[in-house]
Amino acid sequence: MDFMTLSLTGLTAAPAQVCGGIRLVPLLRDKPCMDVRLERQPFEADLTVVQTSKKMAYWAFVPHGLVLHWADSGEEVEAIQGSQLRRADGKKAKFTWGKVQLLHRMAKRVDKKALRFLPLHTTLEGFLALHFGGPSLKWPEYSGFTLSHGLGSRSEWVHPGGSLYGFEGALRTFEIHTGQVGVMIYVAGVLASISVFPSAQDYRRLHSTLLEDVYGELIWQYALMHPEAQRLENAPRVEGAKTLADLRGALYQARAEEAQFSLEVMSGDLIGRDLRLETVYSPGDLRLERFLTDLNPNLPNHIGERLTRADGEVLYLKTFLLSKVQLRRARLLSSLAAQDWHLESTATTLKLSLQQLVLEFETLGFGYLLKPHLLEAAHRR
Repeated sequence: MDFMTLSLTGLTAAPAQVCGGIRLVPLLRDKPCMDVRLERQPFEADLTVVQTSKKMAYWAFVPHGLVLHWADSGEEVEAIQGSQLRRADGKKAKFTWGKVQLLHRMAKRVDKKALRFLPLHTTLEGFLALHFGGPSLKWPEYSGFTLSHGLGSRSEWVHPGGSLYGFEGALRTFEIHTGQVGVMIYVAGVLASISVFPSAQDYRRLHSTLLEDVYGELIWQYALMHPEAQRLENAPRVEGAKTLADLRGALYQARAEEAQFSLEVMSGDLIGRDLRLETVYSPGDLRLERFLTDLNPNLPNHIGERLTRADGEVLYLKTFLLSKVQLRRARLLSSLAAQDWHLESTATTLKLSLQQLVLEFETLGFGYLLKPHLLEAAHRR
């Protein structure tokens, strides 16, 4: 796993637009991207099962995939009119309650210069698989199930964008800028997600898919409980203005400062943060990666995926804000792995007593990993 910081290289923010509790900050690309395109691949199934390895599978409702098309350096990708990929045998498993589709791998090459992947689910699968194997040593505190099967199975609840109060109306109301390739989505002043696509044409086609992206429980609650976003007061400075050109320049300057504030201050908890990176695929000279922030308990933490060039230009980006409980699960698993799953060493690292650590296992849904007598002893004390 590599380590790097998150940046928005090659992108510039435009002034935000506010509707209710939703604030959208448009992102514009500094120079056009002609050699990379993304196309939506619609799915009709009610459940998608992705075989990630011989012994593991990822189950979720996946409304669509994305197909990445790329060309050699200096070439252009022809305009994409639409794509639909199916299994070679054309078969789908059917149950009385719906359709199930079976996919092989989160990111799979489907043509010489085309890659199918599942947006955000590629990221969530990596988060769920974090230290999934369990203890590497046969510590006496762990149950027989843990030693044989690791974590067994993991699940997380997410909400589609269409369920966020006011989000659909905001997307329908907001203006799409000329040259816009992405957007930073704030809910009640909190950075919920960043979405970036290679070109302005891609963004216009995929703008509505933001409603199909997934968001965490925290963002769903913020949208419901804070229907009005705080407005930024940044009036143009018109002192000394004598002409319409002076007034216009003051207005443009105020808008530029507001956009910079949204990019550098409001998103400061994510932009520039240290990341744990894992390469998912390397199409041509590009890198498709999924990432996790540094799990600092005093800051908001995000997971996500991105496609970048060798010079760092961001061609595609999706992020997901973790809740406090999801952060605690990730920190616990990461600390256990760093200490070879030794309980006392992990408790010292997390500044907890052994009993507090055992209760933390239970609180976070990992109580089944430990032998019952440890949980009983922790409750008695």
